[in-house]
Amino acid sequence: MSDQYFINRQNKLRELLAKNHLDGMLVTNLIHIRYLCGFTGSAGSLVLTANSCDFITDGRYTFQSKNEVKGAKTTISSDLHLNVIKKNNLLVSGAKIGCDSKNISHQTYLELQKTLSNIIWNNISGYIESLAMIKDDKEIQAIKTAVEITDKAFAEVFPMIQIGVQEKDIANKLSFLYRQYGDADADAFSPIVGSGPHSAMPHQRPTDKEIGPGELVVIDSGAKYAGYHADMTRTVATEGYSEQQKDIYNIVLEAQLKSIEGIKPGAACKEIDSIARTHITDAGYGKYFDHGLGHSLGLEIHEDPRFSKISKDTLKSNYVMTVEPGIYLEDIGGVRIEDDVVVTDNGYEVLNKTSKDFTVIS
Repeated sequence: MSDQYFINRQNKLRELLAKNHLDGMLVTNLIHIRYLCGFTGSAGSLVLTANSCDFITDGRYTFQSKNEVKGAKTTISSDLHLNVIKKNNLLVSGAKIGCDSKNISHQTYLELQKTLSNIIWNNISGYIESLAMIKDDKEIQAIKTAVEITDKAFAEVFPMIQIGVQEKDIANKLSFLYRQYGDADADAFSPIVGSGPHSAMPHQRPTDKEIGPGELVVIDSGAKYAGYHADMTRTVATEGYSEQQKDIYNIVLEAQLKSIEGIKPGAACKEIDSIARTHITDAGYGKYFDHGLGHSLGLEIHEDPRFSKISKDTLKSNYVMTVEPGIYLEDIGGVRIEDDVVVTDNGYEVLNKTSKDFTVIS
């Protein structure tokens, strides 16, 4: 991507800072640094002011930063980044500079005040996150590619989901396939695979438990492409399933489809959550759906806004949201169905192509 691509993002942040009477920002969150200048390494700081953008890293990233960093001047130094800022006069004395209170420790904040005592430091949060909510065309295409890889991997893994197969074998196969298909950076997150009673645990870590008869199996996984995440959940049943398990599946699927149909620009995130929650509650399982309906995703797997009971956000075009209702019963098992959805000017686009039909395996 070009320098101008990232400079445009930097300028949007400058406008937001200026509206809040700030002269600049010290960025230490590596995801936010990637968003603002393209650097993908594991160590760096970014100093943004009205007229400059400086990136600081160490000698391990001399060549990587040369190839990746756009729209910013790079300084390579083994010294502490705060000392580099001070020695190079990157911030004007008396300037009001924001630092993200969610991504900086109290100790580091004290060091800021000590090392750069001539700066007026302001704890801020959510500035870059608010800009990242609306995805541009390149970001949406990266997410679509991540979803395509995820669909392809799920299609290959589904035949191996059988009675007697261990949860961890399914998870390991998904991770392998994301890399085998070449374009995937890695897993978007550690795969979730839960069978039987484990399916009632929304964030179950795969174990050596073997899939048994009459069980529900929840698989929640996704690929990552060019830094952008996919997130998909499918639930299947094994032979010997109960009618209640099938009923729960259909209730969750209907709740998901109804809530997706409500997605459009201007819709309140709280109301989209309510569509699914009301449907599940009316079916008698309201207390067994105890998490939010979904979240945005991008360079991070969980981003704002969220579909939840307490959300104050409304949807805008080019938000990318997950929709993932679930019902979890300790003795029966759990069901969750999840897709990634782009908010369009006229409504929505569901990215995932993997079937959501009730599937029974032997």
